[in-house]
Amino acid sequence: MTKTITEYRPMIFSEMAAHAEKRALHRRRLVLSAILVTGYAVVGLGIICSTGYMPWHWQFWMMFAPVFVAGETTVHALRR
Repeated sequence: MTKTITEYRPMIFSEMAAHAEKRALHRRRLVLSAILVTGYAVVGLGIICSTGYMPWHWQFWMMFAPVFVAGETTVHALRR
Protein backbone atom coordinates (compact mmCIF):
# COMPACT_ATOMS: atom_id res chain seq x y z
CA MET A 1 0.00 0.00 0.00
CA THR A 2 1.39 3.42 -0.89
CA LYS A 3 1.54 6.26 1.55
CA THR A 4 0.11 9.68 0.94
CA ILE A 5 2.11 12.92 1.05
CA THR A 6 0.66 13.64 4.48
CA GLU A 7 2.20 10.47 5.85
CA TYR A 8 5.60 11.29 4.28
CA ARG A 9 5.57 14.96 5.37
CA PRO A 10 7.32 14.47 8.77
CA MET A 11 10.11 12.47 7.14
CA ILE A 12 10.57 15.05 4.36
CA PHE A 13 10.77 17.98 6.76
CA SER A 14 13.14 16.19 9.11
CA GLU A 15 15.46 15.42 6.18
CA MET A 16 15.32 19.04 5.05
CA ALA A 17 16.09 20.26 8.58
CA ALA A 18 19.03 17.86 8.92
CA HIS A 19 20.44 18.99 5.58
CA ALA A 20 20.11 22.67 6.57
CA GLU A 21 21.89 21.99 9.85
CA LYS A 22 24.77 20.28 8.04
CA ARG A 23 25.10 23.26 5.69
CA ALA A 24 25.13 25.70 8.60
CA LEU A 25 27.80 23.68 10.42
CA HIS A 26 29.91 23.50 7.26
CA ARG A 27 29.53 27.26 6.75
CA ARG A 28 30.61 27.97 10.36
CA ARG A 29 33.69 25.77 9.95
CA LEU A 30 34.56 27.46 6.66
CA VAL A 31 34.26 30.93 8.19
CA LEU A 32 36.38 29.91 11.18
CA SER A 33 39.06 28.50 8.87
CA ALA A 34 39.07 31.69 6.82
CA ILE A 35 39.41 33.80 9.96
CA LEU A 36 42.31 31.64 11.19
CA VAL A 37 44.16 31.84 7.88
CA THR A 38 43.69 35.61 7.78
CA GLY A 39 44.84 35.95 11.39
CA TYR A 40 47.94 33.85 10.83
CA ALA A 41 48.75 35.86 7.69
CA VAL A 42 48.43 39.14 9.60
CA VAL A 43 50.65 37.86 12.42
CA GLY A 44 53.20 36.55 9.92
CA LEU A 45 53.26 39.84 8.05
CA GLY A 46 53.59 41.68 11.35
CA ILE A 47 56.62 39.60 12.25
CA ILE A 48 58.13 40.19 8.81
CA CYS A 49 57.55 43.95 8.99
CA SER A 50 58.79 44.41 12.54
CA THR A 51 61.84 42.14 12.44
CA GLY A 52 62.79 41.80 8.79
CA TYR A 53 62.98 38.03 9.05
CA MET A 54 61.43 36.23 6.12
CA PRO A 55 59.67 32.84 6.36
CA TRP A 56 62.80 31.01 5.20
CA HIS A 57 64.75 32.28 8.23
CA TRP A 58 64.59 30.01 11.26
CA GLN A 59 64.18 33.03 13.55
CA PHE A 60 60.84 33.79 11.92
CA TRP A 61 59.55 30.34 12.82
CA MET A 62 60.82 30.68 16.38
CA MET A 63 58.53 33.71 16.74
CA PHE A 64 55.60 32.41 14.67
CA ALA A 65 55.39 28.85 16.01
CA PRO A 66 54.13 29.79 19.51
CA VAL A 67 51.38 31.94 17.97
CA PHE A 68 50.36 29.10 15.65
CA VAL A 69 50.35 26.50 18.43
CA ALA A 70 48.35 28.79 20.74
CA GLY A 71 45.81 29.50 18.02
CA GLU A 72 45.34 25.86 17.08
CA THR A 73 45.09 24.81 20.73
CA THR A 74 42.42 27.47 21.35
CA VAL A 75 40.42 26.43 18.29
CA HIS A 76 40.64 22.78 19.27
CA ALA A 77 39.41 23.61 22.79
CA LEU A 78 36.53 25.72 21.45
CA ARG A 79 35.36 23.02 19.03
CA ARG A 80 34.76 20.57 21.87
